[in-house]
Amino acid sequence: MRTAMRTFGLRVYTLRSPETLDSCRVQICPRHLSSFPLFGVKASGFWTARDAFAPRLFVPASFAAGEEPGEVVRGYRQSNEFAEDVRNFDVSAIVSVESTILVPSTSSPLQ
Repeated sequence: MRTAMRTFGLRVYTLRSPETLDSCRVQICPRHLSSFPLFGVKASGFWTARDAFAPRLFVPASFAAGEEPGEVVRGYRQSNEFAEDVRNFDVSAIVSVESTILVPSTSSPLQ
């Protein structure tokens, strides 16, 4: 019997400046690693692009099977854990957020 698969997604954050990106990577991302699991979220890392034309942070993540990622993210953003994660960070420095739910191809080892 197959168990339900986690839902995978990619979130891309565009930040105001390279300095803001560095601050986010060094201060905020490590905090998220502690709080994400409380909401069934597993980050597969925090990435930047080698030849970036904009300061962007890529976050491949998965969500517990059967959970709606948008609802999970909304719940997390309204939590005390999120507020603590982003303390002393100007969230208005996030210019945009793109969120894409990924669907495995038939040849994907994750199904």
